[in-house]
Amino acid sequence: MLGILTLNATVKEIPNPLPDPDGKLGDATKPVKVYVLAGQSNMVGMGNLSGAKNVYTGVYLSSDPVVPEGPVQIYRVGNYKASTLKVFLPDGTPTEKPVAEGQLEVPQHGVYQLHCGFGERSFGEMQLEGKEVYRRDAGGEPVKQDVTLKPGKRYAFKISGFKGTPPRFWMQKTDLLGNGDLEAVAKREGKFPWLVDGGGKWTVRNDVYFQEARLAKDGKGSPLSATSNGKTIGPELGFGHVLGTFHDEQVLLIKTAQGNRSLGFDFRPPSSGRTDPDNKFESLEYKLMVEGVRKTLDNIAEIIPGYKGQGYEIAGFVWFQGHKDSFTEKLIADYEKNLVNLINDVRKVFKTPKLPAVVAAVGFGGHNMQDKFLRILKAQMAVGDAKQHPEYAGNVASVDTRDFWCEVDESPKSEDYHYNRNAETYMLIGDALGRAMVGLLGGKAEPFPLTPRPKRVAGQQTAEPSEEQKVAAQKALRPIIMDGIAPTYIDNPRYNAALLSEASGQRPKRANQFLRGSMYGLINCYHAAGIHDYDWHDFGTDLNKAQWDYFSFDPSETLPVEKGNRYRKVTHPEGMANWFASEFDEGKAGWKKGLQPFGQLDGKLAALSENCTGHFCRCGVKPKTLWKKEVLLIRAPIDLPMLKEGHRYRIVVGGAAHVNSGEGYAIYVNGKLLAESKTGVFVRQGGQPRGAHIYSDVRD
Repeated sequence: MLGILTLNATVKEIPNPLPDPDGKLGDATKPVKVYVLAGQSNMVGMGNLSGAKNVYTGVYLSSDPVVPEGPVQIYRVGNYKASTLKVFLPDGTPTEKPVAEGQLEVPQHGVYQLHCGFGERSFGEMQLEGKEVYRRDAGGEPVKQDVTLKPGKRYAFKISGFKGTPPRFWMQKTDLLGNGDLEAVAKREGKFPWLVDGGGKWTVRNDVYFQEARLAKDGKGSPLSATSNGKTIGPELGFGHVLGTFHDEQVLLIKTAQGNRSLGFDFRPPSSGRTDPDNKFESLEYKLMVEGVRKTLDNIAEIIPGYKGQGYEIAGFVWFQGHKDSFTEKLIADYEKNLVNLINDVRKVFKTPKLPAVVAAVGFGGHNMQDKFLRILKAQMAVGDAKQHPEYAGNVASVDTRDFWCEVDESPKSEDYHYNRNAETYMLIGDALGRAMVGLLGGKAEPFPLTPRPKRVAGQQTAEPSEEQKVAAQKALRPIIMDGIAPTYIDNPRYNAALLSEASGQRPKRANQFLRGSMYGLINCYHAAGIHDYDWHDFGTDLNKAQWDYFSFDPSETLPVEKGNRYRKVTHPEGMANWFASEFDEGKAGWKKGLQPFGQLDGKLAALSENCTGHFCRCGVKPKTLWKKEVLLIRAPIDLPMLKEGHRYRIVVGGAAHVNSGEGYAIYVNGKLLAESKTGVFVRQGGQPRGAHIYSDVRD
């Protein structure tokens, strides 16, 4: 039975927050209110229900306005997020100056630790809401307390025990839980409280039935809850809760959506005509949408719990799509025309000339959206503008979703075309669509309050910071890195033992041709903070000026030229078996003298690469001495100052730091084998210096 659309006789206002579901079925004496939800993958629903993991190794906030906003990647250590903290004077006035007393506001719910000052300026006490959260006495270590803070609330702080200008302070978020899945958003952060009952379980709306009519064979449905769509949610959850609150009648949501589908081709409405009549896929999704709705309504008695033959009314159409049409100029240009035809054809096929329709505009990137999506957004917003489409005044509404965008660090995954799989985004879009639909039906809906999202200033993404700004940013990050990131790295059980071993010069149980151990990550922390006191540097004789004795030969143990991994045991020329011994006489053996680097390219003195700039590789440097044959033996007397305890020393073998390059080598010192590698550089091993460390057993 197809009913005629009617509006509520009395104006009903939808509050925020929504009331909890009462568990009752809808009024079975009135026709079921039917809503058709269509679109591509974002209407299918890509908001994760659970399982989100934090994309950052650490999250830090600083009262110093010079701290750079955004990711801070420290190679081999982690990917961190740094941002400035909102700080206010006691009267609520925003300030960027260092202050001893004021208010602070965090952007994200979580557990935090506060750190005050840096170095000699880190002694003192800090209180938050009258409670001590940080203290460091002279000669002692900092004592910090965990505090749970919420966004949107200002917390009073006070710093004491310092001399002169108040020190800057910074915060570390210690509960690096996943963000943006529905479990985190609703159960942990307390948003959308009507989704969770008193026992912490998902609520169920028995007065709203959700039916998936496109992807599941013969359809699949359930009373609306967070799990109705499986492991992900779409706009149906937020939309259904609003309309379930608005209607006394039973509500039926019919979703007919499929991923990777365009409006201009897959959903192409009949009124837009055909561009490829012989292609069976053109307009197929439109036909399947209509078919899915009709099949569902034909079986409504079996689908709706407690159905008593009261019939139904198709009450509204919801459209959420737009990504696929961005791939071609033609589909972008025709989007508005095709959307108008879609709305009109849906009304025609279901015999509802004024069927209310709401359109969710694309929101990829929020207010930092690409131009191609902005053009689609403009087309989608146009149909809800009575000035541009007066025929739709009061019966079509468009929803701008850009304010609902959440960044990667707020979300389960970096997947911009699926709104980073952020469940809050999908809830907000669905809720806004529902409230817009209520308005078209003659009701009123209180707007959902949102924290303003930052809007991009023109050109800010491409502006390269000056050297002065880079130095200032490093200095501002230094307290976070040196008192936060570096100590955490050192204390990590994964690295701690290796760091102690490397620092003492202890020989590892397992030899490694590559010279980057756990200490490399710690050095990168220092580099990120602008500190280079612990960099490797040349020591002793300048080897580039040293005269090397050398000999090159082709061994009798031959291998095909094309075969790799050529390092092997070979027979040396007569009299050269002990070529590495201290007493070996190079002159008698007929050796030549030359300068490093040794090498060749197709028999010529030419660099192996035009692009390599690695100072430890040097394959981009033209050789000074020709390496003519397969095996190369080189030796030279090297004068070194006394090696000191507490220092680290290494010998670097250049010319092969790239994947699938280089061969094995052996290094001898005073006639004794120091290190040997029997292989070159394999996949995922590139970009590292090769050679040997001088351990304490040799150093001492």
